[in-house]
Amino acid sequence: MRDTFLEQLQWSCPVESLPVKGTDALSLIADIVTQLPERLAATDMVIVEGDTNSVLAASLVANKRGLMLTHVEAGLRSYDLRMPEEHNRRLCDHLSDLLFCPTDLDYEHLRAEDCLGEAHVVGNTVLDAVRMNFARTAPRPPIPDEYILVTLHRQENVDDERFLHHIVEFLRRQPSSSVFPVHPRTEDRLRAAGLWERIARDRRIHVVPPMDYLSFLSALRYAHVIITDSGGVQEEATAPEIRRPVIVLRRSTERVPAIESRFSVLSDAASANLDSLVADLSWFAPTPLSPFGDGHAAERIAATLGPTVRVATTE
Repeated sequence: MRDTFLEQLQWSCPVESLPVKGTDALSLIADIVTQLPERLAATDMVIVEGDTNSVLAASLVANKRGLMLTHVEAGLRSYDLRMPEEHNRRLCDHLSDLLFCPTDLDYEHLRAEDCLGEAHVVGNTVLDAVRMNFARTAPRPPIPDEYILVTLHRQENVDDERFLHHIVEFLRRQPSSSVFPVHPRTEDRLRAAGLWERIARDRRIHVVPPMDYLSFLSALRYAHVIITDSGGVQEEATAPEIRRPVIVLRRSTERVPAIESRFSVLSDAASANLDSLVADLSWFAPTPLSPFGDGHAAERIAATLGPTVRVATTE
């Protein structure tokens, strides 16, 4: 999937991958912390984006090597400490020298926590990617009627059998079709819970492999409603090229501006309210503009970094 994404996004720089073998969080972080330092020069800047375990690992390396650290997508907060990502982004923000925030709210989070780095509000680069690539999207998914697009991958959801039962039964009772690109982790959990055959045999639930980027943008654009636990999808759906309603299957979200702008709403999978949110989209009354910027965040980041910063790549 990585190679497909880099090819579709027309990534021009050489890419070097670390031979990371760790499968759990601690071993993955340990592998990165061990392998990354030898690939960094004393004059390098480390730029990390998001809130993954690899972001935390690279931030720790930069800090211990005394290198300048820049965090893109800084300041997001769910205040839900059950989420590993919440710990990662908080630690990274407090270690960073430069902080690029998607929204004013994220900037205020950093100030409230007394993060010492220099913070700038630039928008989110997710919208840059949509703007630059939407004209190349694949055709509409071959579904004859309106459909619900479903993506689920978060550990706190798919590792919970009760959640999986609720979402499978929800999809089976919907009058409209569903398109469900299944994350490998989600498929494993569905099979372990004995639920895979229930959705695989249902003709209205179109179970498909993980989509490439351009196909997924098209699936977002034509969906009647999107049900997801993804952070990025909450942002992509607000792009002017897409503008589709999103139901977030989580107890909390760090993308609060999407809710405040009436693009998305939170729901519990077990709630009877989920059915009504799909049936009645009156809650979807989005603001004219995306709360995550205008799709030119990368240009602002590059301008702030300045002409003296050289982007180094390794074969």
